Amino acid sequence: MSHLLHIDSSPRGTDSLTRQIGARYVAAWRRQNPGGTVAYRDVTEDVPDFVSADWVTGVFAPAEHHTPRTKAAVDASAALITEVEDADVLVLGVPMYNFSVPATFKAWIDQICMAGRTFAYDENGPRGLLAGKKAVIVRASGSDFTNPAFAAMDFHAPYLRGVLGFIGITDVEFISVNGPAPEQVESGLIEADRAIAASLKAL
Repeated sequence: MSHLLHIDSSPRGTDSLTRQIGARYVAAWRRQNPGGTVAYRDVTEDVPDFVSADWVTGVFAPAEHHTPRTKAAVDASAALITEVEDADVLVLGVPMYNFSVPATFKAWIDQICMAGRTFAYDENGPRGLLAGKKAVIVRASGSDFTNPAFAAMDFHAPYLRGVLGFIGITDVEFISVNGPAPEQVESGLIEADRAIAASLKAL
């Protein structure tokens, strides 16, 4: 039975394009997978902890340095990791803020990148431990970053491909709406629906 994890990170509520498109993707996925299950997390409502000294000690220090606080920090991180481990498909609603990802989503990323759980090092260097999953990134931005004039400022897509690949998720797809004008949004939503259909057909 397939399982999907849906993450939202826009604080704009129903006005959010990433929330709208992400919800459309999940609804279409449910129709295609009537026996499948969905887990949902809104990192604007339940903001992940930032990496702290307690987290670092809990993950990296010898057991004699652990305390109830370090255990609590690692347990909170482990709960988020388990959600990702359990998923076959991740639908991540991630708007572009100042050329990168929202702070709440970055906090989520920092919590799920844990040595020994989602990546490890061997004689060949780093190795992601979450292979075999698909990630669909739903993003919206105020400019069209396929335009060469803006492409160099896009730190959003390269970062997400890089960090997800680092933990083993290399099948990464983007569904985007670019530009602030109403006609751009309208055409972007139409194209997003086509992209959703194509994405689900390929699953």
